[in-house]
Amino acid sequence: MTRQPQSIRDLHNTCSGRVFILGNGPSIRDQLPLLHKLRGEATFGCNTLLSWKELPFTPTYYGVTDINDASVLNRVVYPEAEGMVRFHIGWAGEQYPRNEAFIWIEKAHDSIQIWNSGFAGLRDELEIIPTGRTTPLTNAQVAAWLGYREFYFLGIEQTTTGYAHAPNSSENGLRGLVRNDHPRIYNGVALNFAKAVADVESVGGTMMDCTPNGLLNDTGRDGIRRGIQRKAVLKYVPLEEVLA
Repeated sequence: MTRQPQSIRDLHNTCSGRVFILGNGPSIRDQLPLLHKLRGEATFGCNTLLSWKELPFTPTYYGVTDINDASVLNRVVYPEAEGMVRFHIGWAGEQYPRNEAFIWIEKAHDSIQIWNSGFAGLRDELEIIPTGRTTPLTNAQVAAWLGYREFYFLGIEQTTTGYAHAPNSSENGLRGLVRNDHPRIYNGVALNFAKAVADVESVGGTMMDCTPNGLLNDTGRDGIRRGIQRKAVLKYVPLEEVLA
C-alpha cells in the first residue's frame, strides 16, 4: 500500500501527451531562441533553474529533491512563478521540512534506485519514488504519475562546468566540481536512464534527449572516457525538430 499523501495521489492521470524536463546545464542557454516555443508546452524544471532570469517561460512544474534545510526550501519558493506546481521529493521516514508551496512526495532510500526497482509512476499506485541519481530523472517519475508518456530532456550535460544561471561556475554547492562523466557518476546515471527508457517504452511511451553533445545521447563523444566505455542510452532528437 502506498504511503504517498493524498495531494499527489489526486493528480494521477490528470494530464497526457508530452513533457519537457529541464536540467540546469548551461547548454540550454544556447537553445534560448527555441525555449520561447515551450511556453505552450508542459515543462518540468528543477533546482536552480529559476535563478536563470532569461528563462522565457514559467515551468508548468518544478521539483526539488532531498532538501533538509528549511531555509533553503523557503528560498526556492520563487513566488513570482505564479501558477507553477511545485514538488518536494524527500527520503521516506526522514523529518524533512515542509513548505506549503510544495506538494510533498516520499522518496526511497538512495540504495533503492530506478535501475534495481523500476521507473515509478506508470502504474495505478504510486510507489515510494526511487532515485534516478539526477533530479530531472527523479522528476520524470512524477510526470509519469501525472499521465505524461512522452519525455524530452534538456540540459543533461557531459560535465558539470556550470549552470544556466552561472555558466562559468566550477562549484556544485557541495564540495566543488562534480564531473558527470566520472565513472561512478556516469555509470549510476546511465543505469537508471537505461531502465527508465525500457520501462517507459514497455507501456508505449518514449524517452529522448534534446541536449546537444549530452551526457547520455549519441551526439556526445563515444568510446573510452575516463576509463569507462561510454554508450548512448538516450536517443538524441533536436529540439527544433520536436517543436516543428
